[in-house]
Amino acid sequence: MKKNTFCIVAMLFATISFAQEFRGHQRREFNPEEMATWQTIRLQQALQLDSTQYQVIFLMNYADAVTMQDSMKARRERAEKMRAEGKKIERPTEEQMKARMEIQKEREQIRNEQMKQILTAEQYEKYLKYNEELKERMRRGPGNRNSRPQRGKSPQGMPEMQ
Repeated sequence: MKKNTFCIVAMLFATISFAQEFRGHQRREFNPEEMATWQTIRLQQALQLDSTQYQVIFLMNYADAVTMQDSMKARRERAEKMRAEGKKIERPTEEQMKARMEIQKEREQIRNEQMKQILTAEQYEKYLKYNEELKERMRRGPGNRNSRPQRGKSPQGMPEMQ
C-alpha cells in the first residue's frame, strides 16, 4: 500500500512537470515505459548510477508509471461519465487537497527510504539536492521555461549535480 502511494506521488511530480507542455497541443497517449526510461536517464545523468542501480530504479519508476496510468485512466473515465450525465466536474475541496498532500508526503518519504537503500551515501545526497531543485523549478511554474527541460527533448538540459 505504501509503495503504491509513493509511486503515485512520484508520478504526480512527473506528470505536473509535463502537464504544461500539453496545453494547446494534441495530447499523446501516456506511455509508462517511456516515462520510466526518461526519469531513469535523468537520474543516471545526475547520480552516475551503476547498471544494477539503473535497473532497480527503472523498475521502481516503471511501477510508478503504470500506477499513474491507471489513476489517470480512472479519472478520465469518471470525468467522461459525469460529462455524459450532464453533471459538472467539481474541483476537490481544501480538505481533500490537504489529504492528498499528506499522502504525497508519505509517498515521498517511502521513495526516499527506498533510494537510500539503493544509492551510495554520496549519490543519495545528490538525489536529495536533485529533488529539491526539481521542486523549485515546479514552484516557479510554466512562466520560466528556461529552468525546465521540455518534454521530448534530450535530458541534457538537466542541471548538473555537484
